Amino acid sequence: MSIIKADVCEIEIQEQTAEDAGCKYMVLLKNGNIKTGSINIAKIILTDRKPIVKETIDNGRTVNDKNN
Repeated sequence: MSIIKADVCEIEIQEQTAEDAGCKYMVLLKNGNIKTGSINIAKIILTDRKPIVKETIDNGRTVNDKNN
């Protein structure tokens, strides 16, 4: 596992609808630098199950689910 510190972080979940697609969903994790304007793809994950999106808050002692 790598740890990346980035100015910008984007998570894209793309549903694949083409009949010959290799999987149902493609998840892209992108990171970038505001000063240079560069965007990098850090990870690509392919899955047939709908991705679970979870947001949490770390208060220094515990990590709790964030209620949206």
